[in-house]
Amino acid sequence: MEEKDFQEVWRWVLSVGDSILSIYKSDFQIRDKGGNDPVTEADLFASEFLFERISSRFPNHGFLSEEKTDTNRRLDKEWVWILDPIDGTREFVKKNDQFALSLGLVRNGEAVWGVVFNPATGEFFSKIRNTFFAKLQPPFSTEENFRTLVVESGSVLHQLEESKPVPNKPVLLVSLSEMKEGLFSDSFWQEDFEIRSMGSIAYKLGLLSAGFIDLIVSLKPKNEWDICGGIALLDEENFTSFPLKDKGYLFNQSNTLSYGLVAGKKTAVQYLESKIDIHQLSLKVKERW
Repeated sequence: MEEKDFQEVWRWVLSVGDSILSIYKSDFQIRDKGGNDPVTEADLFASEFLFERISSRFPNHGFLSEEKTDTNRRLDKEWVWILDPIDGTREFVKKNDQFALSLGLVRNGEAVWGVVFNPATGEFFSKIRNTFFAKLQPPFSTEENFRTLVVESGSVLHQLEESKPVPNKPVLLVSLSEMKEGLFSDSFWQEDFEIRSMGSIAYKLGLLSAGFIDLIVSLKPKNEWDICGGIALLDEENFTSFPLKDKGYLFNQSNTLSYGLVAGKKTAVQYLESKIDIHQLSLKVKERW
């Protein structure tokens, strides 16, 4: 994989972002896949659009998408693309801006590259050598926006410097649904953290990668497509991330689920560990939605 390959993928993501935003602003169609799991024409279009382009440019790579029937063919591939065309479809349906496209690239199980893009806000998180953030204006598929990505990809996010102390109360993002269910009702969450709730786990991971928040905790299962792109953006020098009921993240598995998630700036994760035993936290993890 070369830099020009990743830049070409950015162009595809910008283009599909325009389509997602256009659908988002329309009276779009929704159907339920079952279990209150909606899918929209934007999910399906984005999935097929990126599948076709990735398959054409990288014919030897595997592909996994929430919105395509999975097969075992990807399991023996060195390189695999993992896509959630819209993470946070419920938020998309409600027409709030807490959703994102998430695309990750895995090599031998390791998430090595990713992009998280929220077309409703224009927030674009990705990496070449370093993770970067850009705020774009629609229409997205323009040379000006592409040049912005190229320029920003050469910068370093200064807010991630370890010399910058974590605030007395780290900013902790949790799931809207988990908050409503009372999974963070223990008093220490409110006392020791500045806790906020939000949709899309992919969007949360993008915000974390750019240093806008300190910590994410989830107590429900995550599929590979939910988190792969975002986990790829969290470099080991600045961040710690792990599932709460597994040893670590290994992507492109036959079972795509992991259970619970902690991701944060290293100092914020250390702070979390000083407030609650991680094993005790893992006991609170739910194994189903």
